[in-house]
Amino acid sequence: MRRTGAEEIRAPMGGRLPYGPDVDTAVTDVEVDRLTWRPVTAAEAAALGRLHATAEEIDRTGEHYGEDDLAEELADPTLDLPRDTLAALGPGGELLAWGSVRVPAEVRDVDRIWLSGVVHPAARRRGIGRRLLDWQERRGGELHRMRHPGAPGELLVGVYDTVASQQALVRSAGYTAARWFNDMERDLLTGLPQVPAVPSGLRLVPYDPAFDEGVRLAHWEAFADHWGSTPPDPERWRHWYTGSHSFRPDVSLLVLDGEEVAAYLLSYFFAAEARATGVREAWVGQLGTRGAWRRRGLASLLLAAALHRYRDAGYQRAGLDVDSENATGALGLYQRLGFVVDHRSVTWRKPVA
Repeated sequence: MRRTGAEEIRAPMGGRLPYGPDVDTAVTDVEVDRLTWRPVTAAEAAALGRLHATAEEIDRTGEHYGEDDLAEELADPTLDLPRDTLAALGPGGELLAWGSVRVPAEVRDVDRIWLSGVVHPAARRRGIGRRLLDWQERRGGELHRMRHPGAPGELLVGVYDTVASQQALVRSAGYTAARWFNDMERDLLTGLPQVPAVPSGLRLVPYDPAFDEGVRLAHWEAFADHWGSTPPDPERWRHWYTGSHSFRPDVSLLVLDGEEVAAYLLSYFFAAEARATGVREAWVGQLGTRGAWRRRGLASLLLAAALHRYRDAGYQRAGLDVDSENATGALGLYQRLGFVVDHRSVTWRKPVA
């Protein structure tokens, strides 16, 4: 979920595992052939949250998801719940695993099909993850052949460095490491960088819904050459970006040239993360500059100004994630402004069979 629109999900943390010791013992003894496999339903956001919270106690990815986040995930207009999700339930009806298959609305060069899922820690190393992945691969292949048979297709799985079991699973299934991503954070309670002067003829303004379509088109242009990026259509934009329940317009910023959007920074707040960590973090979801306005320091301007707004609004930390091979040099920009790497993940890929 931190990568807004990147088909991830979040859930709350607690001092005790949501599944008690009796259920964990039953999970340990369960055989994969005795499980019930069925699609996920929209009513299961809370149960999925408990599953993810349990997994996060072990995996320590830094990702925390709330029920509202999961409800938003399941309501994604591009996700066909009956066909593109699968859950594994134990003999007592307990939710032990689930996964989804996501496809982009459009294809630029490669039809990249994203597979995501989680298995209850006590049920791992029993073949559940492998059976789930096998189903995802079959479904991903079906979607590719239905939608974009003329384009090359590949299956993608994002794995944090801390989740060794998932790394072993995808490696054994024939996936290879493709891209490396860094989750970065910055303390807002220490000295913040000075906000640069706004270039002549431009205006730095708070996000305004009147410019929303302009921001969407600017994002389309700014990320046209980025690996894995696909243009968000209006429906997906409303759901995952400025229409998301986590979007915070009060600490989002635009740079305007007259009435034209030259650059933008969109911010998010994940309440479940704050509950889990005790830290209010403002998340930089999207930061981009259109081609005609590049090399004028607008990204540095937006990010420095956002850090000051975050602090003034009561946030204690800022966070973002970045492709370590980003051609724009974004990693260096963030480091210069005081961000440090907190977690790392790898996107693994496999050609569609």
